[in-house]
Formats: sequence, C-alpha cells, structure tokens
Amino acid sequence: MPNFKSAAEWLQMVVHDLKSPVNSVSGTLDMIEHMGPLNEKQQHYVKRAFAGLHRMDHLISRLLDISWVDGEGPLELRDVYVPAMVAEVIDMLQEVAEQRRVTFEVDIPEDVGSIPADGERLIQVFDNLFSNAIKYNREGGVVRVRVTRDHRHILVSVADSGIGISPQDQPHVFERFYRAAEGVRLKIEGSGLGLAISQGILARHGGRIWVESQVGEGSVFHFTLPLSQAITDGDDSSDDTLPSLGEGHDGRPNARTPFASEIPDAVDDDIQEKRDSAPPDVAGDEL
Repeated sequence: MPNFKSAAEWLQMVVHDLKSPVNSVSGTLDMIEHMGPLNEKQQHYVKRAFAGLHRMDHLISRLLDISWVDGEGPLELRDVYVPAMVAEVIDMLQEVAEQRRVTFEVDIPEDVGSIPADGERLIQVFDNLFSNAIKYNREGGVVRVRVTRDHRHILVSVADSGIGISPQDQPHVFERFYRAAEGVRLKIEGSGLGLAISQGILARHGGRIWVESQVGEGSVFHFTLPLSQAITDGDDSSDDTLPSLGEGHDGRPNARTPFASEIPDAVDDDIQEKRDSAPPDVAGDEL
C-alpha cells in the first residue's frame, strides 16, 4: 500500500485515478454516437450519460482544487490587473447571464490597478462568485460588482438580487460540501465546494471572505486581498480588521453602495439534502 505523506496527497491520487474511467466512458459514448443513427430514446439516454459525466468531471476538478488548497504547492505570483480580470470573467459568463436575463453593473475606480496574486487561482474566485450570483439570482436580476482599495487592501463586493441565504445557513456556507437549504429545495445544482475553495485560495493570499445576506433580497459576498505579498500558509492568519464598507452600506444589494453568490457545479442535489451525506472526514472542515 502506498505511504501517503498527507490527506491532500491521498486525495490527489484518488482524483487522478477517477479520471481514467470517466475518460473511458466518455470515449465509449462518443463511439456509440458515431456507430450509426440512434433512435430518439437512445439519443435521450446518451445525452443523459454525457450530462452525468460532465458533472463528474466538474466534481473531479473541484476535488483537485481542494487537494491544492490542502497541499503545499506554491502560488505563482505576478502582478494582476484587477479591472481586466473582472472583465474577462464577466465575458466568459455572459452567455449564461443572458439566458437568465441577468445583467452586470461594475464599479471599479481607475486607482484600483494591479495586485500581486496567482492569476489562475484568483480567476477561480471571481468565476465562482460571479457564477453563483447568476445562478442564485432571480430571472432578470442584477449582479453588482464593486472594487475599492485603501493603503493596505483591495476590497471586492459581489451582490445579487436573488433568493438570499437564511441566517441559519450563513455561518456554514464556506464549509466543504455544505448546501444551503433553499438552494437544495429549488434543485439548484452545486457541489458545495466552490466557496470553500475560494476561501482557501484567498487565505493562501493573506485575504479573507465573508457574506451578508437577507432571504428574498439577495446576498453580498465580500473579499479582501493585500496590496503587498502578505501570503500565508493557508491558516488565515492575516489581520482580523476588516476594511470599511463605506457610509450607507447596510449589506443589502439595494443599498446606496453597489455590491452577490457557482454555475452548475457537479452533484445531484438529492444527495445533498442533509449534511450527513457528505464524507464524514471532509464535511464541515473550514478552509
């Protein structure tokens, strides 16, 4: 039996082992589609199989991200121009947003500029928060993105005008595999890993993330990143003082200050209805 140095190393091996059968089944289904015409029922089942494989592949990617967060891999730091990164992620999600008639409103002053960060990892944070803000929004809703900076941090606020998160669920949304009750009830797809991964990425950068929400009015996710290379080992040991949110900010999307929530993530919501369904050695861990 292999001798693993850490749980992260074990998880990484398991996830890589899962990729082989997933790729094999995907290749077989692809061959079936090209072996001749399929009747309507056969096409339906092949489509369902591909959808299931897509969800599995997405979950595998999420688990690889979790193994990176738990591991000791280095950050690949470079100067990241924040306004361009925000625009890039919004552009990637534009088609999905248009399908739900959700619009973005962006407020980024010119002085925000660049910060030292791992660009690929930071994109994951923006992608998760923006896609959540679309997915948990109402039809025809708004996503408000605001970025400010002071002498030590940048502060990013992402708000939606959607279903909101109950006070009972808010303390748990950054726990691995946790699904808020309303999202499960509405059968909104999700793995319960996106926010945990985002929290881990930000902690490795010396930043932090938190949420404000009211049921029926929407959610606001805020995160900070240091302007200097205050990189931590993932224990979130950065300064406990949160930047000021500004006068008139009450944490709601309809406040004077513009301010949200993953696109289909990976697993069947029916198995997420109770937190007990998550693996006992993983569920509930905070990053």
